[in-house]
Amino acid sequence: MSNGSDGFPRRLHAEIGQWQADGIITAEQAAAIRQRYAPAEAGSAIGNRTVSVIAIMGVALIGAGIIAFIAANWPRIDTMARLALLIGGAPAIYVAGWALAYRGGYVRTGTAVILLGAIAFGAAIHLIAQIYHVPVNHPNLVPLWFLGVAPLAYITRSRAILAFSIALLLAAAGFRAQQWLPDTGDASLMLLLPLFLLLGAALFAAGRLQSRFAFTRPFARTFDLAGLLVASAAVYLLSYHILWQGIAAERGGIIAANFLAAEYWAVAGAAAALSCVAVGVAAWRLPERRRPLARWEIAAVAAMVAVAAGIYPGLWYGGAWLWWVFNLVILAAVLGMIAAGCRWNRAYLINLAVIIFAITLFTRYFEFGFSLLEQSLAFIVAGAILLAGGFGLEFLRRRLLKRIPGAETRSTEPLPAETPPMETPPMETPQ
Repeated sequence: MSNGSDGFPRRLHAEIGQWQADGIITAEQAAAIRQRYAPAEAGSAIGNRTVSVIAIMGVALIGAGIIAFIAANWPRIDTMARLALLIGGAPAIYVAGWALAYRGGYVRTGTAVILLGAIAFGAAIHLIAQIYHVPVNHPNLVPLWFLGVAPLAYITRSRAILAFSIALLLAAAGFRAQQWLPDTGDASLMLLLPLFLLLGAALFAAGRLQSRFAFTRPFARTFDLAGLLVASAAVYLLSYHILWQGIAAERGGIIAANFLAAEYWAVAGAAAALSCVAVGVAAWRLPERRRPLARWEIAAVAAMVAVAAGIYPGLWYGGAWLWWVFNLVILAAVLGMIAAGCRWNRAYLINLAVIIFAITLFTRYFEFGFSLLEQSLAFIVAGAILLAGGFGLEFLRRRLLKRIPGAETRSTEPLPAETPPMETPPMETPQ
């Protein structure tokens, strides 16, 4: 089935939510329209997603097997065979995936094969480096891998390849950090966190910008979620008491900040500038009646950049009390995501906020509770908290989702990041 027929009910649900918010139709009319298209949406979406997941799992297993086999037998492989594998392996897989997807019509399976080619491309880079005795953890290898894979996401229109390329981007920043940061223990980790927080802001802002254009709109949700998850993970790590204790004891932040490479500040500054420009252009692209949405987006990006900037003086004048600040930042972010989800019919924001709050709450308990209680009692209390917390969070989530029109029937199928046009796109978008 083509993407046009697969995606129409989902796009229609997004339109219905906006129609109801604008007062064009009533809640009863919205429910009737959703009910009419629910069976078609459930069957096609679940089936297509299953195909994509199975194909990607198969690709991951094949890729891992090929890499393990070649790595184990590399010294015994003939020189000409090595050259053939390195030069022709990834292009051959790309051609096979292209033929399967766009000649044979098996788009999801063919795109998964192209993803396998992207994995093979990275393996080839590392094997070539091994020939020239370059360490496998050299800081330039993963960035080269990312630059070779990122364009494929837009060529193939694949969100799976896009997610893979985003993961490579984050890994590339981590590998390059070997050249940026001195080895100062906790301070090195803490100096990485504001950088990743800025990268999260840049990813989220890029998603908001791409949601304003028809060609890039299918990728907006992936950027949104990646940005929010990266930013949330960075702030979550900053909420650990033990890290700030180490900074306060060693004063390592002062030492590390004095020896940061210029490239670190260039990347951090570029990420901050990209975040501000992207979210500003995204706001400018919104019609007048939807400008309030832009204010939420600008506030989210501004908060991420401000928190990242605030980490540096926190390291300089670090004290163990600063972990309280970042726990409060998490609480504010959770409340903001819930409010934005209710205001703009984004059920995925509510789900993500509940997950972040639950993880943070249980982490703080395990961080402090086991030191305050006897071990067996601590486990009993933890179990009771988990059980009661699970019930409470489910109750809260259900009540919040009831405020979003149609979200109860789509709680496992989040709304698109931005209301797309009703036209059927000419090309299939793999999951």
